[in-house]
Formats: sequence, C-alpha cells, structure tokens
Amino acid sequence: MYINPIAHNPRVPRVEQRGRELWVMIPGDVAKALSITGSDSVAFELLDKEMAGLRKSGAVSDPELAVLKKLNEIKFSQRTKDSVRKALSEPEQRVLGRLMKKGAVQFYEGGKYKGNGVYSIAKDYYSFLVSGEKPAAEPLDGKKYLVARSLDEAKAILAPLEKAVKAGDIVSVRGFDKKVYIVSREAMDSVGEKITSSLDNEKTLPEIASACGEEEGLVRAVLEVLRESGEVIERREGVYVGV
Repeated sequence: MYINPIAHNPRVPRVEQRGRELWVMIPGDVAKALSITGSDSVAFELLDKEMAGLRKSGAVSDPELAVLKKLNEIKFSQRTKDSVRKALSEPEQRVLGRLMKKGAVQFYEGGKYKGNGVYSIAKDYYSFLVSGEKPAAEPLDGKKYLVARSLDEAKAILAPLEKAVKAGDIVSVRGFDKKVYIVSREAMDSVGEKITSSLDNEKTLPEIASACGEEEGLVRAVLEVLRESGEVIERREGVYVGV
C-alpha cells in the first residue's frame, strides 16, 4: 500500500486500484500536519467497521528498541509503574517517556487495571521487537489465531515460526478438546484485556464475544490461553468467569 499526499484536491482522499495493490491518496493538509513524506511508514488503527485512524510510524533508535524489549519481557498484567520503574534504569525511564510521546507505549488504566494501570506497547511497534528496523511480516500471515486439530498439526504450523515463539510473539495451548490454539501476542494483549474486563460475572462464549465485539473463534482461542494461565476459570463447559 502506497501513501501519497495529493495536491490538486487536498480535501478529498481517494483509493486507486493499481494492479494487485490499493494506493491510498491522503489529503495534503493531513500529510503536512503529520509530517508525512514519501519515504515514511504509516499505521492505520481500525476504529469501527467503517472508520480507521492514520498516524505516522517513527523508526525506533537502539535505546528505544532495548526499552521496548525489556517492557515486552514483563507480563502484561504486571507492567505497573512500580514494577517497570524497578526494571528500568533512570536513562531507560527517560527513553520510556520518549516512547510514550511518540505513541509507541501507552499507559492503560481501564477495566481491571483501573487505579493501578499498566504499560501497553502499541501494536504497530511490535514488529520492531523482531526486526529492530522495520515492520516484519505477521507471524501468522496476518491472522490473529489458528486452531490445529492435533499436536502433529500444531508442530507443523509452529516449526517455521520458532523465532516468533521464542520471542513471545506467538503463544499456544492445548485445550480440553485436544485441539491446539495458537494465538498472536498482539491478540492476547488486546483481546485478552477486553475479555478479562468483561468477566464481571459468569458469561458464556457468545456473551463474551458480544461484549468484546470480537468473533467467537478468536475469543475462544484467547480464552483457552487465559484459562491455562489461570487468568480466567471455566466454571462449566462453555461458561467462564474472571479470577
């Protein structure tokens, strides 16, 4: 996808089909406001089914990459201000401040984290944790999760993804149904938070999916990982509650 500011009609963005690619022409005043040039990378954030937000993705320096990696090594639910302050040196804490200014890291205080809050890495910066330079290909070919029908099938899927598994970008668990649920770390952080926040009482899978605004298959896969880690309890088949 190629982003190019248009000058002839700066208020009207348009999309063009060029071969197998879609080229997005963005308003010139938007490109100017975001300081976007032809050599920059941009990130789209899906806001709802018909709207997305656009922002410039800045490259990360070596010190910034080191802090992102340290932050990623801390379990999401434990990334409180106190724990992160203990994990980072004073210079690294200043780097964290820069990462927050550019939108690479946010401090989330919603749901069950209200009052304490946790640091969250913006999803389009996860790729830097793998490449250190530029966005890498999605570990699951753009999918948020996969379900393998057997251990052998799971091994075949995960074998070429060994690097991503070791980096924590992919997690997997075998469910009570003997299937193996393989989920991207991005989905675990974003959808997992929605799930745990919604479980203020017992809910069925369809009820959780509806509350989170996510498809049931993805919610089921994330639930299996959360159940295995002890963050949710399956009271009876298909009925879950938070811890």
